[in-house]
Amino acid sequence: MNEKTKRFVRSKYRDYYRTARIELLSDLWMRELAFVHFDPSYPAKLVMRRHKSFNTDVDLVNYLKENAPAHAYHSAAIYKYPAGPNMASKDWIGADLIFDLDADHVVDESELPDYSYEDLLVLVKKETVKLIDFLLDDFGFHEDDIELIFSGSRGYHIHIQKQEVRRLGSRERREIVDYITATGLDMDSFLKGVEKSGREDLKFTRDGWGKLLLKGLIEFLHEIAAMEEEEAIKVVRSAGKMERKNAKEIIRIAQDETVMERIEQGEIPQFAKAIKWGEITRAVTKTVRVKSADKPDEPVTADIKRLIRLPTSLHGKSSFVVKPLKLATFDAFDPLEDAVVFGDSPVEVQMVRSAAIKLKGESYKIEEGETASLPEHVALFFLCRGAAECV
Repeated sequence: MNEKTKRFVRSKYRDYYRTARIELLSDLWMRELAFVHFDPSYPAKLVMRRHKSFNTDVDLVNYLKENAPAHAYHSAAIYKYPAGPNMASKDWIGADLIFDLDADHVVDESELPDYSYEDLLVLVKKETVKLIDFLLDDFGFHEDDIELIFSGSRGYHIHIQKQEVRRLGSRERREIVDYITATGLDMDSFLKGVEKSGREDLKFTRDGWGKLLLKGLIEFLHEIAAMEEEEAIKVVRSAGKMERKNAKEIIRIAQDETVMERIEQGEIPQFAKAIKWGEITRAVTKTVRVKSADKPDEPVTADIKRLIRLPTSLHGKSSFVVKPLKLATFDAFDPLEDAVVFGDSPVEVQMVRSAAIKLKGESYKIEEGETASLPEHVALFFLCRGAAECV
């Protein structure tokens, strides 16, 4: 980002902060605030200005208006002395429970180039829905306890501020992530024996993991039902580490509409109990879990002194707003529409690399070296991503 581009982007950020309604933090006066400015070294070197605090909402808003930072953060923790010059001097009181789901937590880094920005946003949203289900169903949080925020780039943050969680230490928070990501879980524990008409069937529990495992099992059975027999046998034996005859029995079950109707209700019939359903459910876990053992970002959740993005601030690598959301309307939220805050005035840019994006319903694909006049919100996205410079 050259100096001309930096001045332009900063001026637009200042315009935003002068008119935007900033979402004000609970316990603001007990939070540490931190900022990255459009310094001469930005973005090659990010200089974090930490250990700041604001006694009033007005003070924070005035700081944003005056400085128009590239990135703004607040502490998940509350402190007695949030402006203390080091962590030891702040006197930690407690911390919100934070979950961070980002595209690089959902897709392996080596595979990221295979996905468009739009595709990554769709994937991470699906994983966020799964995580919310866990928090509601398995941990018993109420919808009102969950604050959901679009990160401004490629993911979502979840904040829980209940007093019961604020005193949790790093170990307890890590155990929560272990449960969500199935680290060390006994999947058989989600299959329970149920007495029915003088017989005992197996039944999936209806909480987070039970519900997800049943969904994965049903998808798995439908898939093998559509395969040629030898291919299906190979898949089932590989998944469940079982004898050929048991694999054939599972295929027969998958092709029996009457039995499948019962399985879709969460029941495993008595005659099928001998099959290693625990092995099968462990095999399908990878298709339904909140990805793998380090997703959501375990260090973020376990860190009781973490900095997290300030709601309604702007993200310096996208120009999108860090947007607070409602669970009830999350399905309809589209960050490429709803997190875009800049207008349509034409801005001339020169591309330093080829890039493409779909914003506000319109698709743009510009080649390296090309000079283009783009709507302001599109130009700012490319400028912040390092794909373009101002002409």
